[in-house]
Amino acid sequence: MATHKVEIQAIPPVAFAVPGIRKVRTGDTIEIHNSTGGQVKIYTADKGVLKGMGKLAPRVVNNGKTGSFEVEATDGTHELAVHYRYKDKKKNNKIRTGFAIGASSPKIIIVR
Repeated sequence: MATHKVEIQAIPPVAFAVPGIRKVRTGDTIEIHNSTGGQVKIYTADKGVLKGMGKLAPRVVNNGKTGSFEVEATDGTHELAVHYRYKDKKKNNKIRTGFAIGASSPKIIIVR
């Protein structure tokens, strides 16, 4: 089994630097490190993609922490939704909130 590391970084005001597509196998671990300066919530659109995560049930990864997620899906392409909230230190600690989608959102492809 392999471990795949993804780092989430804020690029104010709204975007994220998130590596794109990861090819993984069932049983692999995805480690998501939060470097945003705030909290991020990870969602999946379907249950059975990541162990212990239900459909649209978030897992919180606090700033500076790493969340480990075991892949349990057996096939398909799955997009992880990343919702964030952090203080933008360059803008007098203005609170930034939103979510990363499309090119900014991590995707996993399950391979056999």
